[in-house]
Amino acid sequence: MMNMTPLSPKLKELSQKLALATISSSQKKAIARWGSWRDRVISLFPAYFWNDFSQPHVELWEWADGIEPDMTPRPFVAIWPRGRGKSTNAEAIVADLGARQKRKYCMYVCGTQDQADKHVQTIARMLESEAVTQFFPDVGRPRIGKNGSRSWNRQTVTTASGYTIEAIGLNKAVRGQKIDWARPDLIVFDDIDEKHDTELTTSKKEAIITGSILPAGAGNAAVVFVQNLIHSNSIASRLAQQPGTEEAANYLMDRTISGPFVAVDNLEYEAQRQGDRVRWVIIGGSSNWLGFDLATCEDELNRVGPTAYLLESQHEVDTDNPHALLSEADFERTRVFQYPELLRVAVAVDPPASVGTCGIVGGGKVMVGGEWHYYTLEDATTPPGVQPDKWALAVLQCYYRLGADAIFCETNNGGDMVENTIRQTKWEVDGKVLVDGKTVRIIQVHASRGKIVRAEPIATIFLQGRAHHVGYFPELEKQWRQYQPGDESPDRLDASVWLHTGLKEQATGVKVQKARGLYGSREKGNPGGRRHR
Repeated sequence: MMNMTPLSPKLKELSQKLALATISSSQKKAIARWGSWRDRVISLFPAYFWNDFSQPHVELWEWADGIEPDMTPRPFVAIWPRGRGKSTNAEAIVADLGARQKRKYCMYVCGTQDQADKHVQTIARMLESEAVTQFFPDVGRPRIGKNGSRSWNRQTVTTASGYTIEAIGLNKAVRGQKIDWARPDLIVFDDIDEKHDTELTTSKKEAIITGSILPAGAGNAAVVFVQNLIHSNSIASRLAQQPGTEEAANYLMDRTISGPFVAVDNLEYEAQRQGDRVRWVIIGGSSNWLGFDLATCEDELNRVGPTAYLLESQHEVDTDNPHALLSEADFERTRVFQYPELLRVAVAVDPPASVGTCGIVGGGKVMVGGEWHYYTLEDATTPPGVQPDKWALAVLQCYYRLGADAIFCETNNGGDMVENTIRQTKWEVDGKVLVDGKTVRIIQVHASRGKIVRAEPIATIFLQGRAHHVGYFPELEKQWRQYQPGDESPDRLDASVWLHTGLKEQATGVKVQKARGLYGSREKGNPGGRRHR
């Protein structure tokens, strides 16, 4: 619901007195003919809007459509994914409010001057378009000064109707910004944060916003902020939290928050080999945005890769814990997509204490260049709440797929319970028993020195370049990157620790058969595990 604060009678009278132009009768008829903001936007900006409006778009345009010259709207914060129209809608709103003379002076603010200039140039092209000038000719041509000068350049656009849009980089002094008689009555923040901004950089940007830009606005300034989260300490992340909560921004307190909205709800994906190539395939989830079906989202995922897609489109902004044992760079440096014939293959299980997930990780080892190398082949961790018979079945299925010769579990964490549960489980397909829990080899790993000490030598193997993830295991890697010794260790990480510990401690046996799938053998070079959300 819109929450508009009327200007005082004196300011309202001043606003009306200083209006640079009035809407002509033909323009009023055109606006009335459109009937709704949706019809108007599609008519004025056909080159920019070809998909129907998704619900977040609707909320933003209803906010903008309710703006009147004598009212102060609540600030609007839109946290949307990459490629879903954040900037396009913000730019069109700037053009629309100026064309309808609801605002006189806009500051378009970005992290850098170059970014802001590009947005203003896009708005200028919108105003110059045939569709806009047909109904609002004065906003499609520059204002000509007394000496013939024109205010229509890279950083500033002033139309014949008197509407001004100015590009502002955060390093530009803006205190007391005004044109002739007016302060900005529309402020747009876009592309404010950068991925590698330090905490100090973010604090400086925030100081400029609160100390210079916002105070430069008029009393009735409409403020809109559009961006994705970028990182966990970004200005967008702070504005995305409800005012008054921990880490929330303590300005624009009356803000309406749209999001964070992800590209795909409940995203699940996996890497699949298709002929001679590996491709990311979305196997679960639903798109939040009209015009972007799962096939389109899958193309985006394959174009930019999981790391960028999860950050830019899914708002997964968890960064490496500086005190963690491993970092994203450590996994990228040691990642492989093919692996040699393994001398031993095993599956490790870390059962849930109650209703959590059951960590299941499979892999093997082989001697390379006189040293043991370890290869993680699969993360088969179950969703939360799975009953014991179900996670035991998942263990046996992973055991079969990898052609494993052992199952590792922790003695100190219900080792007997794990073994008994697996022993009572079998995997059958069409009446044929593919693997019987009574016949598999189960080895209990004793954590005599505690999980922290156990995890450290496993991390060291990665740091030495002797442990490898075959493909991508995003959730497992995230746990390694976030886990700080002393914290409660999570399921996938524990299973990974038991896998590598068991492989290190067990004697080497004969070569195992090639990893196999349900419908026959598969090539070595597993492209990665499934992602569960």
